[in-house]
Amino acid sequence: MRSELSEFLAGLSWPRPQSPEFDPEHAPADPVVLFGTWLREAVAAGVPAAHVMTLATVDAAGRPDARVTVLEDVDEHAFWVAASESSPKGKQLGRVPVAALVFHWPQLGRQVRVRGTVRPADAARTEAAFERLSAHARAEALVDRQSRPLHDEAWLSNALGDPTELLELEVPGAASAPAWRLWGVDAGRMEFFQASTSEHHQRLRYSRTEQTWTTELLRP
Repeated sequence: MRSELSEFLAGLSWPRPQSPEFDPEHAPADPVVLFGTWLREAVAAGVPAAHVMTLATVDAAGRPDARVTVLEDVDEHAFWVAASESSPKGKQLGRVPVAALVFHWPQLGRQVRVRGTVRPADAARTEAAFERLSAHARAEALVDRQSRPLHDEAWLSNALGDPTELLELEVPGAASAPAWRLWGVDAGRMEFFQASTSEHHQRLRYSRTEQTWTTELLRP
């Protein structure tokens, strides 16, 4: 079986991307500005769920963990993700406050890598993000059983109830789900990778200093 899988993998090819123009010499001084441009271009190019990313964390024993999740918000300071404090993801973010993010837009041959320290959002930002959730997501946050063993799907359905009923009532705020919160990854380093059909790929890395960002090109 292992030999067959090896042969199967060897026969796979990397898709040819659109490879849009990217000139690192004219990249903006702020990497978050460049990220916003690339995100919008990914959406315009038809990349499905362009705001989805891989979030990598570390547990208390130093073991790495990763999962695909959604970027909830981004500003000039941080990239924001959501997680219950009681979930494995939330515990890792809270106890070992470092994380890495990877955005991959294969149609454009682009990746963005982010690495930095983690901090919880304040109550106002958390409340605003919670109100943007769907009714079903708010119901799940109220139950707060993410990543726990599921022995009875009927129990889960009964616990959640009909999420559409939340729309007929006063929508509960984040205070009703105190374990749910936003976590900000304060980027200390960001890297932009642009593939090329000529295989002369480009990698531009930003590193944060006290007052600004420095940039350097990396070998692909």
